Amino acid sequence: MEVLPDAVRVSLAGEFDLLTEQDLTTWLAGAIESHPGRAVEVDMHEVTFLDSSGIRVLLGAHGLAVRHGGSFRLTRASGMVREVLDIVDMYAFLSGENADDEARPPAA
Repeated sequence: MEVLPDAVRVSLAGEFDLLTEQDLTTWLAGAIESHPGRAVEVDMHEVTFLDSSGIRVLLGAHGLAVRHGGSFRLTRASGMVREVLDIVDMYAFLSGENADDEARPPAA
């Protein structure tokens, strides 16, 4: 975790699935709760795999950040991770690229 003047950056690496769900939840919640009201940026550049468990954690962290008065956004997602997030229509929401939408996930 890196505390920047305008944000807290969490750089993730590896695979995020059911086996790592609790660790990912703990890392992201820790970053959010230790810096309430701050923007949290999650650098996904070195994430090589993401399944529905990982997506669920990212959505939960987004909600937690908002409840703590901050914001949450993914950066540098690429490859298979970006494709998965696009397929489930979550990339734009979690990356903040849909700035005109309200702070809620798209309808299923």
